[in-house]
Amino acid sequence: MVKKKINIVLIIVVLGLWGSVFYKTISQYFFTKEIAANTVYSEKIQFNQINKDTFALEKVSRDPFLNKQTQEAVSFPKRQYTNNTSTAPKRAKPAIQPRQLTVWPAISYHGYIKDSRGELVIIKINQKMFRLRKDALADGIIVKKISSDSLELDFNKERKIIKRFKI
Repeated sequence: MVKKKINIVLIIVVLGLWGSVFYKTISQYFFTKEIAANTVYSEKIQFNQINKDTFALEKVSRDPFLNKQTQEAVSFPKRQYTNNTSTAPKRAKPAIQPRQLTVWPAISYHGYIKDSRGELVIIKINQKMFRLRKDALADGIIVKKISSDSLELDFNKERKIIKRFKI
């Protein structure tokens, strides 16, 4: 008997909810409020003018993709030397060469396997999957150190630590 009363109350509540949804949907199309189009407003509308903000951009000293500082070659003006009484010839200092930035390929570390022969890692280099062991070479990259959550790689005499890619 109690279940029957609860079911009746629940059916009434559900019908009320669906009825209100149906009414709001239908009322948008059939019961529109008409707005008088001939009404003249005497208020004066003012628009605020937005002034443009200007600022100066600074030169970026860090490469956001390679995460390295960029270095520029600094050129010094040449000095005019006069005749000195000293007989020792002066040597010109060699020009400062900017360090070459190494562009690493796209690398992601996907897995770590430890078996009877040692440790094996699965890495993706430039959209190619490789299974490598310690001191193995693939696309110019040498695996130097292996751990379960990171790798230490060597590319063109530069070292980099790659964290494991987690899904």
